[in-house]
Amino acid sequence: MLVKYSKRKSPSKKQYPTVIEERCHQFSLDDLKKSTNNFDEHLRIGLTEFSIAYKGYLKHNGETDYPIAVKRMIHIFNEWKFKKEIELNCQLHHPNLTSFIGFCDHKYEKILVYEYMSNGSLYDHLLLRDMESLSWKKRLEICIGAAKGLHYLHTGAKRAIFHCDIKPQTILLDKNMVPKLSHLGFSLQGKLPNSKPKPVEVNMLNACTNYKNTIFDKMIMLDDTYWFSEKSFNPANFLERFPANEIIDPILMRLIAPQCLEVFMDIMKRCLNIEPNERPAMGEVEVELEHALELQEEADCGKSNDDFYLFPSTSST
Repeated sequence: MLVKYSKRKSPSKKQYPTVIEERCHQFSLDDLKKSTNNFDEHLRIGLTEFSIAYKGYLKHNGETDYPIAVKRMIHIFNEWKFKKEIELNCQLHHPNLTSFIGFCDHKYEKILVYEYMSNGSLYDHLLLRDMESLSWKKRLEICIGAAKGLHYLHTGAKRAIFHCDIKPQTILLDKNMVPKLSHLGFSLQGKLPNSKPKPVEVNMLNACTNYKNTIFDKMIMLDDTYWFSEKSFNPANFLERFPANEIIDPILMRLIAPQCLEVFMDIMKRCLNIEPNERPAMGEVEVELEHALELQEEADCGKSNDDFYLFPSTSST
């Protein structure tokens, strides 16, 4: 069944900050039940320890089958995460963030509604056998899109926003394979301009550091002032233990231009530098990744279909 969606807010006994009332559509529970055929298991598209996601349909902008993702929170104690996602999403708009449509807050039901991402997550394409393999160029484009989304979070609001849960599962891909960051519920915010350092509450620190080992997120540990910053990270010796030719698929490795790989590995190592001041800002990461993509495209234009890039083995013969 289809539910009509408009920007007019639905009546509710709940009281929310003005910005949420103005910018977020509030759905009734009946609306979302109808859109998902009463949360039909055949429409389930995702499951985490915090939520179950379903595919639903709305009437919107003249479309009779407008697809949506309906994220139903599992536990009532996740209400703080639910409210955080609403507060952040209704204020943020960027091509590399999932578009937030609205929410439902009905007694024990806490539900978030997003645009539907028809190509699933980056995780699906990297690890599931029934998904088409991603080319090196497409992987670079996805990295660039993710970096753009993170750069926007760091610089696009009064207070920087630190995602804290970046990993292949939270990088979603739309119908055009454009990457969009999702799951802002564990995000933390940086200091206001000219504000003084202050201790971070223990429960907030625990909530974030539980996710400190997620991939491509360098914003999680505390800096010396006890504020979260865009260069706060718990570095690991991953690249020292595993060189590039051991962590990249051998078939893919043969197709990567040496100059491109050099730039890519350099910016990755700099992100993992143990000294915070030596790590690049996300804007620089974005620029370097775009440079790596340019080098790959130049190399692709200059080689025949039978040419492959071969890299020397690190083992002695």
